[in-house]
Formats: sequence, C-alpha cells, structure tokens
Amino acid sequence: MKKNLPEAGQYINALKGTTQVKTLRLSMNFQESVLPPALEDWLGRLSLLYGVPFEHLVPNAAMLPLESLRFFYVDPNWTSSLVDGALSVGAQSSRDTALIRSVYEQVQHSLEASMQLVRRRLAGAELPEQVNTGMAVSGLLMRSQLVSGWPGLEIAAYEDYTIDGRQNIVPVGKIENLRIQRLAPDVMLCLYGKMPKLVQLNEPKEGLAFGVRSDGKLVPRYMGYQSDQPVGAFVTGNPKPEDETAVARRSGGLNVIDVAATKAGLVTILNRYNAMGPSGTLTPADFGIQLIKSAEQQSFLSGTDTQPNPNDCTDY
Repeated sequence: MKKNLPEAGQYINALKGTTQVKTLRLSMNFQESVLPPALEDWLGRLSLLYGVPFEHLVPNAAMLPLESLRFFYVDPNWTSSLVDGALSVGAQSSRDTALIRSVYEQVQHSLEASMQLVRRRLAGAELPEQVNTGMAVSGLLMRSQLVSGWPGLEIAAYEDYTIDGRQNIVPVGKIENLRIQRLAPDVMLCLYGKMPKLVQLNEPKEGLAFGVRSDGKLVPRYMGYQSDQPVGAFVTGNPKPEDETAVARRSGGLNVIDVAATKAGLVTILNRYNAMGPSGTLTPADFGIQLIKSAEQQSFLSGTDTQPNPNDCTDY
C-alpha cells in the first residue's frame, strides 16, 4: 500500500520546528472526512498508542528501569503500519485495496486531526476550529515513585524557553498534551504534537507550608519593598553558595530553630540584593515569607542556552 509519509530529513526538520505547519479546518459534523466518525475516533486513539500492549512499547524492562525517565519521538512509519493493519480488516478484494489506496492521504489528514481531539472528547471540552497537520509526535515515559506518590503530578511541555536576568527559566509556547495517562501505578506516558525543548514536572500545589530544603538551607525571597521585586520570588533563580543560608539550630540537640541566628543570615543576603524594607530589619511577617515552602519543580532542558539548576528541584 502506498503511504504518504515524510522523508527522514523532512521528519527530523519537523521535530526541530523548521518546517511550516499546515492548518486543517475541522468539519465539526465530519462531512469532509472519508471515515465514519466512530472509526476515525478509534483510529485516532490507535495512532496515540491506545490499546497497544505495553511490551510493544517497552520490549525489555532494562529499557525503563526504576526511577527513570525516557524521552522519545514516535516513528510515523510504525504508527502508519499500525493503522494499515487495522484498515486491512476491511480489504477483502483488490477493489477494496484500491479504494483504501485512493483515499489514504485523506485518511492521514483525518487521523492527524482526530489525534488532537481525543483528550478534548474524553474531557467533554469544546472542539477547536483549527488543528495542525504535519505533526511530529514525541513524548516521554516515566517510571518513578513520583507517579504513584503524587497522583496530581503536573507535567508541562514547552516549545522553547529563555533565561531571565535572575537566572530563572521562562517557558515559551506551551504544547498541548495529545495523551497523558498512567499505564501502571508508577508508569506515566505523555505524547505531544511537537518536540519540546523544556519539560517541567510540578509537584501538586495542595497548599503552602513552612519548611526548608532537604539540605537545611534557605534561599531568601523578595518581600515586595521594591517595584521590581515581586513578593515571594527568590532573589535569584540560580543560587550560588553565598546566596544560601543555613537554618541555625539551638544548642542542646533539641532540633529547635535559632531564630536570631537564622534571621541574621537572611538579612546579610537580602541587604546584598537591596531587598530589605525601610526599617532595615526583618519583621515577623517578613521572616514568615522567608520560611514558606512552596511546591517543587524539576525542569528538563535541551539546547545550548544556560541551564540553571540542571540537577536540583526548585520551588515555584
């Protein structure tokens, strides 16, 4: 069967975002589709690997060990063969085969649209008026206690990112998920219509609490005394040792915080960043802001730009 597939060079360029992405206007009643709605939806799910046995995705357990994360792209020849196998059920003669061949390009465009509607249909969300064609599907597969321990774990992918003056990561162009699903209690699969340059794992924001990092140190936060210093933001997104202060403890082994000594360490750093208030002292409210422990975020970046904190989680 003839397949209207991109050449290898075109597909790699699409992954890099260098090819022009065409737009296909949807027909909400599917009058323009060559497939019945139910079949188009089923084949769209199949193209997103719904129903594909896990051993065909990960043929060897060593490819996805415990506490691992794998990024990948989906070979369109593989998914096309998957769809071919499903369509071959209805090909009982050379006439049927010729009919499928004649509409195969239209089938591909219909499936590309259907793939982008699967999650919206499952959620009962409004369907968009336009979808992209010529997608280069990529994704990630994670096997970790993060999946089982944090059911509300958020995974966000972006087309690009920049690094601001405070060395914070600034995401650019959020990519919509084509599929995000737990395949097992500790295994998560995500699929995207583009190759992301930034993926962020966000701990669920169930609420604020007081605390410090696991190493017992604090990075001071702005308290809003200057117009360009938003309340709660860290003084730097890429802290050096001199930007961190240890939480001091009282002597005696009772593990009680020495408030005065901890405040002194914070004030030294805040003065260096001109972040103290007019009084020049750290009020109880200011000290409370410094002890806020927000949810953590792990970023995975690609590209040649500066990569702050490549191995550490950061609060967000």
